Amino acid sequence: MKVFEKIKTIPGIWLSVLAIGVALGGYFIGDGIYRALSVRTVTVKGLAERDVVADTAVWNIKINSVGGDLAALQSEIDSDITEIHEFLTGAGFAPSEIQNLRIQVRDKYAGYSDTEIKGQQSDGRYVIDTGVMVRSNNVMLVDAVSRRMGELVRRGITITEDYVGPIYIFNGLNDIKISMIEQATKNATDAGEQFAKDAGARLGKIKSANQGVFSIESRDPTDAWSSNERQAIDKKVRVVSTITFYLK
Repeated sequence: MKVFEKIKTIPGIWLSVLAIGVALGGYFIGDGIYRALSVRTVTVKGLAERDVVADTAVWNIKINSVGGDLAALQSEIDSDITEIHEFLTGAGFAPSEIQNLRIQVRDKYAGYSDTEIKGQQSDGRYVIDTGVMVRSNNVMLVDAVSRRMGELVRRGITITEDYVGPIYIFNGLNDIKISMIEQATKNATDAGEQFAKDAGARLGKIKSANQGVFSIESRDPTDAWSSNERQAIDKKVRVVSTITFYLK
């Protein structure tokens, strides 16, 4: 009751001011919500691609030898390694581009008891795995020589079944990153401007941007082998920029 009595004692002019203030407050709140809801944006993507050529090749030629006499096996491996070095240097590789891989010896009967081993054939007990690695910037030479593996086979050298051929590496990504990001951004901007034009608006400032992740793929993925980027000399670098613009 006292509260109502106090309200009644407030002069009429102050009641009017209070009402106007409440009304204005509601207007500004409503206007702010309207403006927030009426902000228009468009999100577009810009793609940049560039064909590149690998600048480094790494080629592991893996061999093995199987037998029951480790000393004889090692002698055979040494002879094979010498043959491979002669083959590679004769093909045009510098000695500095060639190095031997580590030797691994496997005993097929490891863990067997002496009694169990006696019942097994010993002529295939040991396996020596090793090989030669070629690392060269002459990727075309590596590609050409790797197609002549049959010459090593004809010399009696056993190439392991997990042989996959050379891998090719592109090391120049940092040299083209900036220009590719610029191209992707330009393509995204062009797409945004076209969208704004179609929508009867104008493209505004950038609200947010994401340059995306660079990817390197095979340039000519025609089959399972050529689709493997690591085994492709000709590659394609891609990056996608995602940009959100304000619309005016």
